[in-house]
Amino acid sequence: MTNYTTFLGLYKPDKAEGIEVESIAQNFEAIDSKIGAALSNGTSTYENLNERLNMYENRFEHVTERNVMDFGAKGDGVTDDTQAFHDAMADGGYVVTVPAGVFRTSGLFVPSNTMLVGAGKKRTVIKLLDETPVGHSVLTNSDYTNGNENIYVGHLTLDWNKDTRPSGWKIPKGPTSSCLLFANVDYSFVEHVFAKNAGLHGFDSTSPNYNRHGEKDDPTYYQPNGCNFVTFSHCEATGSGDDNFTCHFGKHTTFSHCLSYHPMGLNDGTSNTNCFEIDDGSQDVMIDSCISIGGVRGFEIKAHGYAPAAKRVQLVNCRAYENAIGYSIRHIGHHTASDPQSATAHDVQLANCIAYNPKPNDLYKGAGPNALQISGYDGVSVVNFHAVCDDSSIDYKGNSVVSVFYKGRLISLKNITIRGFKTADNDLYIVGGDNSVGKVMVDGVTLIDSGKKGVAFGSGMYESVVSNVWGQRSPKNNSGTVGIYSSDPDLNVSNCDFSGYETDFNIGGAVTPYFLFKHKGSGVIGSRESHATGNNNFVAGSVRGRATGAAQSSVLSSYNTINPNSDSVALGWGAGSTPSSANRKIELHAKEGTIKATGGVTGSSTFSDYAEYFESLRGEKIPTGTLVTLEGDKIRPAEKGDLMLGVISETAGVILGESSFHWSGRYVKNEFGGYVYEEQKDANGHTVMAPKENPDFRPEEDYASREERDEWNIVGLIGQVYVRCDETVKAGDFIHAHNGIATKSDAPNQRWQVMKVINEFDADKGFGVALVFIR
Repeated sequence: MTNYTTFLGLYKPDKAEGIEVESIAQNFEAIDSKIGAALSNGTSTYENLNERLNMYENRFEHVTERNVMDFGAKGDGVTDDTQAFHDAMADGGYVVTVPAGVFRTSGLFVPSNTMLVGAGKKRTVIKLLDETPVGHSVLTNSDYTNGNENIYVGHLTLDWNKDTRPSGWKIPKGPTSSCLLFANVDYSFVEHVFAKNAGLHGFDSTSPNYNRHGEKDDPTYYQPNGCNFVTFSHCEATGSGDDNFTCHFGKHTTFSHCLSYHPMGLNDGTSNTNCFEIDDGSQDVMIDSCISIGGVRGFEIKAHGYAPAAKRVQLVNCRAYENAIGYSIRHIGHHTASDPQSATAHDVQLANCIAYNPKPNDLYKGAGPNALQISGYDGVSVVNFHAVCDDSSIDYKGNSVVSVFYKGRLISLKNITIRGFKTADNDLYIVGGDNSVGKVMVDGVTLIDSGKKGVAFGSGMYESVVSNVWGQRSPKNNSGTVGIYSSDPDLNVSNCDFSGYETDFNIGGAVTPYFLFKHKGSGVIGSRESHATGNNNFVAGSVRGRATGAAQSSVLSSYNTINPNSDSVALGWGAGSTPSSANRKIELHAKEGTIKATGGVTGSSTFSDYAEYFESLRGEKIPTGTLVTLEGDKIRPAEKGDLMLGVISETAGVILGESSFHWSGRYVKNEFGGYVYEEQKDANGHTVMAPKENPDFRPEEDYASREERDEWNIVGLIGQVYVRCDETVKAGDFIHAHNGIATKSDAPNQRWQVMKVINEFDADKGFGVALVFIR
């Protein structure tokens, strides 16, 4: 049979390996030679081996398997078997087996280091006696004050027997009246247990007190003595007066592969009766692969206003069927603008979850129907969430399928699919106004035959971002439908596409056409009343900016400016409220490499001349300050009588002819040096006119610009330049050349005049330096 002793933390060898003995007391030396130090518990020392052996035999006695029938239990559905259970469990350390049958008790108190094992869920039933006081639970731990640990309950049914209660009965305050209640319990495991018809909760892992019944009411105070490391696996619950599964004020609670359906409430329409509720003060909770059916809320993560919120909670692979609200995340009392912001409501993750046919019920009038609601929390991440409705009888009018509201903030919604909510007002609604603090990221939403508004944003949500939304509706009955709606014009939108909606976008009251946000890679960031049309278009930091080129068209830091050109960046400004391409002030063209500006171009350095690259006649690098002349299309140092071209310069503010990025012959040119253009296809498949590439161009070959090659020299042609001079040159003189050095000219032809002498002639160097203005 199952070795339960491993769970209890105890170990007992039946006999030493390879040694035949009738009892452990026999063949003592042989046994000790085999088990040796294993007889020590690792923390105690013993005077002799007999003392060690006695300790081990005592430990073996404490894990003996006991059948509750051997202690007088009948399991006949009538007899009170309470004492038999307690006699079998004693003070703990036993595996207590319970055969098939119905065992009536007034409530069981399970000690530490105990395993209570039935013959199978729904075969072994432990049921409260009809006369049991309402506050009792079917099964709980024995010591709330000092706590318990290492409790295992499995393979049985717990029946609180709610149907036999007299009329007018009420549940007392605090953790009571449940099928299974753990308070101040550590390291315990519950599996394959069915809880039915609980007065309060089917399963509750909690502290001995709830906040309002404990020391204080404070939304930052954690009630002590909650449970730690308690796991519920493959359990089932139904019919609870409140929640089927819940936890409070503990850490590391796990619900795995559990089924919760139809909690019953109080039948007065005021019961917040949920399938799974992660309640006040819970921390580090995992809900994995669980199913909820027919509750007010299928899965609720929350707290009351007088307690800290549940936090660090993960729901993965869960399914909510026909609950009024599939998933709810909220901190009561921290919702409206006048409420304090919750200091504890944060860090919740939903991954791979589905809400199917959320529908209202009679348990809590006015709740739902909704698939997911988030309020009062920050740091919530929802990934791969599906909301599906295929029941046309459910009326969703006035409701939103998924909503973030009441101070929901710092929320990430990614990969959301919403299908079939045809009567819903909104598929996904980020509610604004005074009760919102904003910052919601929506990325990757698929809407199929669903609500009148696809994704809706209330007022003041300008810090939110929405991207990659695809909506598809039948064009029939699409009156009033909108793909993306925003109360304000300040919304960051990119890469959205809709079909079958009457209006694709209504942003701040401006109805915008279908193509504005649909293109791949397009985006609008940090802008107001702006849009980007075309593939990979972009608007940033602008008011009423429009990037309308076919592709790669951008507007930056501008006001009332339209950029109609592809492959370009525009900056501009224009008064009034009507955008115009005439308001462009600067335009940078990526394809041609040109810059256009309506204002001046100012060099921010003190560089003072205009220059071009020229190749030297002999392929050498000519020293700075040398006067040069042309010989053919190349340069050399100028001599007396030569027409001076310019000066080798290091101070040019404008330099032409560098051929910085590729070989100068890359493109075919006409007889006047202009490019020859031809039709080509760009990356988006559009036909564009682009320069024709020279077939001799080899892009795979390394290229060095003229700046990196000695034969190419920068020649200052106009402006203030530094020139090598001899001892004859003084301020105010005109000059001509001798061996590339300036000398005084009494009859200047070019009228190059010395502004001042920077360095007097140095015979050792063979030159001085003069600042000369050339024209």
